Amino acid sequence: MISYNTKDWFSFIFHFHKSDTVRQLFPVMFAIGIYAAVVGYFEVVYLGIDENHYIKNIPMMHGILGFVISLLLVFRTNTAYDRWWEARKLWGALVNNSRNFAIKLSCMLKDENDRKFFRKFIPAYASVLYKHLNNSETAKQLFDDVDLELDHHKHKPN
Repeated sequence: MISYNTKDWFSFIFHFHKSDTVRQLFPVMFAIGIYAAVVGYFEVVYLGIDENHYIKNIPMMHGILGFVISLLLVFRTNTAYDRWWEARKLWGALVNNSRNFAIKLSCMLKDENDRKFFRKFIPAYASVLYKHLNNSETAKQLFDDVDLELDHHKHKPN
């Protein structure tokens, strides 16, 4: 997971060319730019369309672009909210399962040392899991399609 500093937005303007999306779309954007330049040159030079015709359409073009950008923003916001809601449901399920596990163990276990052990380590599991998932190395492994090694030293919740 990539975390950004929102106060350092100006430097991202100059790192825009390193984006994967830009690298993949650059040939298509270049071809469309060349096509638009040829069509524009053909209209002005050969068809003799005056400049006043273009000035009338500029506000309409800004309105259309604003609408498209707002739709993209809405879809991105909805996707982020869906991801957050899914994580909230999973975390709630973990809390409920931990509580049910603790209730069942309290009924089954007779030794007080065993009860103390589970009373300490059931809540600790959620805390360690939270810290493990927020770790930058774990995020790199999860989002770079690298398999997590199930070693108890590297995978602390296990």
